[in-house]
Amino acid sequence: MNRIISLIATILLAHNTFAAEFRTDRTWYLAGEQMTVSVTDQDALIAYAELCDTQGLAAGTTISIHNHKGTGTIELPANLHSGYYALSVYTRHSAQVSNQLVAIINPLHKSKDDDIEWLSSDSSWVEANGTAKMINKKGTDTRETEGHIIRARINNTYNGRTFNGEQIRPSLSIVGKQIHYFEGKMENDSTVVFYTYGIHGKQPLVLSAASLTGMSLPIEMISPFATLLPKELPHLVLHYKRSEVEERSLAMQRHQIAIAPAKRELQLGDYSDETAEDGVPMDYDPTVFGNQPDMTYNLDEYRQFLTIKEVLIEYVQCVRSKKSNGVTQLFVRKEDDRYNNYWPATVLIDGMPVIDIDRLLKYDARRIHYINIYGDMYTFGNGVNNGILSFITRSGRLTNYPTEPNTQYLVYEFPQ
Repeated sequence: MNRIISLIATILLAHNTFAAEFRTDRTWYLAGEQMTVSVTDQDALIAYAELCDTQGLAAGTTISIHNHKGTGTIELPANLHSGYYALSVYTRHSAQVSNQLVAIINPLHKSKDDDIEWLSSDSSWVEANGTAKMINKKGTDTRETEGHIIRARINNTYNGRTFNGEQIRPSLSIVGKQIHYFEGKMENDSTVVFYTYGIHGKQPLVLSAASLTGMSLPIEMISPFATLLPKELPHLVLHYKRSEVEERSLAMQRHQIAIAPAKRELQLGDYSDETAEDGVPMDYDPTVFGNQPDMTYNLDEYRQFLTIKEVLIEYVQCVRSKKSNGVTQLFVRKEDDRYNNYWPATVLIDGMPVIDIDRLLKYDARRIHYINIYGDMYTFGNGVNNGILSFITRSGRLTNYPTEPNTQYLVYEFPQ
């Protein structure tokens, strides 16, 4: 029996020590170019590729793996210094890291951090002069089995009060015309983890955290990368025909300028009116949340009012507002439900949780297209909410509606 247990332990240990295999499309790159990374891993669904020098993280990407293979691109910043960098590829649940040296050359920009020697040659190739001391292990983490894991840090001591993890309600929501809403799990009193699924590509998201008393707490995403800094990198020796390398760099810059307008059209909008229409949100579909709303109000079918408060008073009879300890809350009650009206509703606008209800009630109702009401009970962190009240603007991008205080808005690229 002991031999069997020992054998199982050996198999599990060996299974966890396999490092992801990867390759790049070239051995050296110009600053500003794209680096393509192809990964092979027998177990993981997501791999992380990060490019570091001895000072910090230069760039990185997450790569989805299907049938043990995946490909991703790293956008190399145009201001990188010339020299060697360490490209590390790993998964969350394995301590083993795969490493490779990558040469980056910036022929049109001089930096005090440059570590390159130029030798005239008819062709361009690189060599390493010196040794490299890489980091080949990292701490293990939770296995990503269904989707992408995001962590955030919460300032749980705020405005003179300290909250423990059971008193904090964290959420991650994708901004848009549909509800993509994730409740967080507190790992301790200041760290929350979100298990996301069904979200791919660049998406605008909002991270928020509120106490059970309705106080908004500062929250900030933790970098998904381990930031494995090499202890030492070799000196880069470039054998090159300088005119060819410089011309290649100039041609790349001209190309970047030419495609800039097209890239801007693909950017996701922010909260200002000027750019809110840049991105095209997914078309409105009331079934995305998993079930049809109990009631839907298309405000185009009603006489326009100036504020949401007027709309709720005149048309939406199943929603009422109530102040508790000076904080306004909205409650949803279906006609045949007389008992579950003691807990407030979760209120969303373009997917973002609303904490300041009074500000929402003053919002211009002419910007709202749909009001969806879900009457079931939902858990939110350690609290219970009776129903969801979802407001959808015409742009789907929170046009002219600022984020809640202390929340974090960012455009994040989910693995494809």
